[in-house]
Amino acid sequence: MVPIYGEGETEAFERLKHEIVTRNKADKELEESFDQCLADLRVTDPRNDKSRIESTKGGLLKASYRWTLEDEAFKFWCENTEPLLWIKGSPGKGKTMLLCGLIDGLSTERLPHHGRLVSYFFCQATDSNLNNALAVLRGLIYTIVRQNRALTKYVYHEWKVTGKGLFEDSNAFDTLVMILDHILEHDTQAERVFIIDALDECSKDLPKLLRFITRQTSARYWRAS
Repeated sequence: MVPIYGEGETEAFERLKHEIVTRNKADKELEESFDQCLADLRVTDPRNDKSRIESTKGGLLKASYRWTLEDEAFKFWCENTEPLLWIKGSPGKGKTMLLCGLIDGLSTERLPHHGRLVSYFFCQATDSNLNNALAVLRGLIYTIVRQNRALTKYVYHEWKVTGKGLFEDSNAFDTLVMILDHILEHDTQAERVFIIDALDECSKDLPKLLRFITRQTSARYWRAS
């Protein structure tokens, strides 16, 4: 705070208190705006979806996925620049639970880096909130900004102009692609892993999502599963 010539101690102290109150109020209002922005972005919370899936399946057994983290082919994928990892198998073979375990492992294990951000989404054909490309992007962005609050600014910058319609209008997919690009460019040295389960159950705009993934996998900051 810049001093004012001739200002007495009492006046200066009162002005300082006013400045602090004003800044605190502004910070609180901004924080509330950030919270509303994330609430509008959220179509589902993939973290809650993961917990529901694990609970429905009877819980996640560490031994059921631990072997994957120790597999040489998986370690090679982690340690090299190959961007895509495709896990495939017949229905009912446990792919979703395996991915739940990989999310936990990649979020906590130092294989080979620590501090990575793992973002994920679980598609489900029978749920309109979980079966379209727009929901996938919203879920991936929501998960990653909840891990790193500083990244919210890339969503907020667009949201403060248009509000919730940003995530729902005819341009929403392209806008979210742009936002995700900005998020990924925030720190190109950081490692981000994106996991999408049951991609074949994304029944709306799947080709658009696949084109986006294909384009991004050529960039060094994108890792997808």
